[in-house]
Amino acid sequence: MVRERLPGWGAVAATAFGIGIALLQCPTAAAAAAGAAAGAGKPKVIEEMVITGSRIARAEGDFSTPVTLLSNESIEQQGSQNIADILYELPSVGTPTSSRTNSNFNSVGNGVSTLNLRNLDDKRTLVLMNGRRLASGLGGTSTVDLNNIPTDLIDRVEVITGGASAVYGSEAVAGVVNFVLKQNFEGVRVRAQAGQSKYGDNSRPLASVTGGLNFLEHGNVTLNVQLDKDGGLRSRDRTISKTDFPFKSSFVPQGRFAVPGGRTFTYTKDNVLKNTFVTAVDGFNRDGERYISVPVERKLLTGMAHFDFNDALTVYAEGSYAKVTSNARLEPFPSASSDANLPDGSQYRGLTLDNPFIPADILANMISVEATRLPFRKRMVGVFDRSNQNDRKFYHYVVGAKGELFSDWNYDVYVSTSKTTEDTHSETALRDRYFFALDAIANPAGGAPICRDAAARAAGCAPFNPFGFKSVSAAAAKYITRNGVQDSYEAKVQQDVGAANVTGTLYKLPAGELKMAAGVEFRKEKSSEVYAAETQTGNTLANAFTNTKGDYDVREAYVELNAPVLRDLPGIRTFDLEAAARAGDYSTVGSVFSWKVGGTWSPIDSVKLRAVYAKATRAPNIGELFQGLAQTFPPGIQDGCNNVTATSTRKSDHENDVYCRTIPGIAQQIAANGVFVYNPNSDSQSIQGFDGGNPNLGEETARTTTLGVVFTPEFAPSFSASVDWFRVKIAKAITLVPRQTSVDQCVATGGTSPLCALITREPIGTARGRTVGTVFNINAFPVNAALIESSGIDVASRYRFEFGSSSLDLGLAYTYLRKLNLTALTGLPTEDDRGQLNGDGRLGAGFKHRANLSATYAVGGFKATWRTNFLSAMKDTLTANGPSLDPGDNKIEPYLYNDVQVRYNFGTAQNYDVFFGVDNLFNKKPPLIGQNGVSNVTGTETAADSYDPIGRYFYFGFEAKLGTR
Repeated sequence: MVRERLPGWGAVAATAFGIGIALLQCPTAAAAAAGAAAGAGKPKVIEEMVITGSRIARAEGDFSTPVTLLSNESIEQQGSQNIADILYELPSVGTPTSSRTNSNFNSVGNGVSTLNLRNLDDKRTLVLMNGRRLASGLGGTSTVDLNNIPTDLIDRVEVITGGASAVYGSEAVAGVVNFVLKQNFEGVRVRAQAGQSKYGDNSRPLASVTGGLNFLEHGNVTLNVQLDKDGGLRSRDRTISKTDFPFKSSFVPQGRFAVPGGRTFTYTKDNVLKNTFVTAVDGFNRDGERYISVPVERKLLTGMAHFDFNDALTVYAEGSYAKVTSNARLEPFPSASSDANLPDGSQYRGLTLDNPFIPADILANMISVEATRLPFRKRMVGVFDRSNQNDRKFYHYVVGAKGELFSDWNYDVYVSTSKTTEDTHSETALRDRYFFALDAIANPAGGAPICRDAAARAAGCAPFNPFGFKSVSAAAAKYITRNGVQDSYEAKVQQDVGAANVTGTLYKLPAGELKMAAGVEFRKEKSSEVYAAETQTGNTLANAFTNTKGDYDVREAYVELNAPVLRDLPGIRTFDLEAAARAGDYSTVGSVFSWKVGGTWSPIDSVKLRAVYAKATRAPNIGELFQGLAQTFPPGIQDGCNNVTATSTRKSDHENDVYCRTIPGIAQQIAANGVFVYNPNSDSQSIQGFDGGNPNLGEETARTTTLGVVFTPEFAPSFSASVDWFRVKIAKAITLVPRQTSVDQCVATGGTSPLCALITREPIGTARGRTVGTVFNINAFPVNAALIESSGIDVASRYRFEFGSSSLDLGLAYTYLRKLNLTALTGLPTEDDRGQLNGDGRLGAGFKHRANLSATYAVGGFKATWRTNFLSAMKDTLTANGPSLDPGDNKIEPYLYNDVQVRYNFGTAQNYDVFFGVDNLFNKKPPLIGQNGVSNVTGTETAADSYDPIGRYFYFGFEAKLGTR
């Protein structure tokens, strides 16, 4: 067994110190630390508080688990209208499953912003608001949409990475992010802000009003209204993404007509028929239509109230409402003749010789080579638009009571309900109507062509002419789109929670108080996703989906202990131990159990060592259990049989030519052409698959370890630093077997792997216009079979200089990633994601080094902040990026992003602020990653979810704080 070595603390400290000095000396840097670890603050803190990761109140420096804190001031200094943009820059936050810059091609949920700690998947990050759960923002999942969080009402954000499942339950495997809202707010705060890029686009206006009122000396009501809009960005508005790279699409508005065994025809820009087709010349530029960042508009209303009757009883209530709208922008549908369905459900094989629209030159070529069918490809420009419109609503209500039970004991009891609804509509056409419209004949009575089928003609069928630009009549477009009726998707997610918690002192020990927290919780989750009837049957010219409906409930109980063991002994200033356990009973997977143990040891006042070891569990969510079949088109699939010949003898982990030649379609291609080769355009880009649920899933289990040191020297009371080593190992992880893995293993085992059953190859006699023998369909279903491992080092440091009436605050947050591995199934190769970007079957962008460095200078009412975000170099390990793309295009240099903000505070009570900021000050452009690169975000020609696609961005604003406290 190979055991991971724990780096020596001296080496770790030297590395962190060196990185901090190097960044400070960088001429473009000064920095952005989003916060420091809990316990890295001032050394003498006596006020007790509750911080995420524990329900026991204690002094800030006494927590054994590192917690990154984002203060309200830090949020203001970054000028973001959406808290997601700030969190995505934290070194511990990985690639989100969904964000504005990677969700344009999602069928639903466009613009949803999720959070992915440690690149362990969003579903393993628990998001709380005021310590309580929220309903998911996506149907069937447990992932919260950060769009629903009111930015201006946030008091602080607490981020804990690992070890929290015993306290907060499922989903907390990677960690917890808790948004703590302002309490007892009094007065009025108004913020107005606007901004746009240096190119005059991506406008982002914001208006926010927060008001609070104390009443009857014991109560408070706080209300926030926030309106903001992100205008989005079209791919064509940036040089890097305005044109398909390295090739355009052969699905063109004028049509592409390949006579079987004959010539290939298309039309010139003047709509003149020609008998050649060159993709680089005649192809369609899809990037001209797409979004690189989808638009998002938010309307948020949040209210909180509480009344303190006495020490024993405080009643409180919270309510949130969010309306979020977004939309995707896609090029018109890439149609082929095989997309039409005959009445028996089979695919249409192409236009028949008696179709009156076939031009004479094409008909002559068909007759000369004895072709009876004419397959074609045509972009549905002017027929229907694939773009969609999302309307999401979020509701969250909490009612509770808390207070003192008796001396040293407190209680908190509440019930909450959260609900998310989504309504998405998009244009489409119907496959059966498409066939009737294509199956045209000459009108026996003379005049314009008609549809062959009499019943279809009676239902309004108008013949579809695919030849040339603007060839489709309005009547034909109206018929195949069923008068423009839109495809629909409706999702409802609801979460109901009832919980009771108590905290207090069990015993007075010689070294202090033995404290305990305990509680019970009942939670009900239900979700439904309903698609239009035509979508469920696969009759639309879009992805096919079937409905998902499911629910589960869970009853849980937990206990947490914190024990001061030793005090004021030689070599032991303090020594504390803690433990927590949580038992749950799920209606789906049965009993689960999580626990943690940890402790802190201070040999001297300025040094604290901390350690936590935990077992975490995650129960499968509704989608993993009950999801209906969902069609998808995975990019970048490589087939080990590609380029096999009659005599080739390649054989490795991913290739077996002997097996490949046994596949009928491949054998036919070798016999006809001497080699089996994929067309990178029509074959590679049309591979599809279906995802579905698995009701037999069990829970995941994870082991997490954190060892750290906090340094708060007495000789420098304004300095603090922490270094923490972490390791997370998730067994029986629920994951879809990566489609590339299925293909690789099927070929490598000569077709004996059970994964071969998930793969369908193009049969001989296909009507799809694809090369026979190529992979056409790869299905994927979740299983409890993956092993996920991650480890690394976190560093946080802050230092404040004061000289005269001015001050300088420096902050560093840094993560070194030592390991990020995914083994999809036992015995399969391990996917090493450290050092490469996100892609199909990967965990996320595994930057070896990520750092934020910040410097804030303040004098009088003036304050200036400089933040630097560092991303280390990346190199894609994909061995074959396709014949048109040099693998070197996936080598990416280190990146430095620099943001600045200046702010001036004025007024007799210093209650007015004006501010101006620039993000991406030096207009750093994202790297070019072509379409065959696995790290490409579809439609952006780059990894837009890791690098900034917008460019230099200016914003300015005004704040007024009237009577606030």
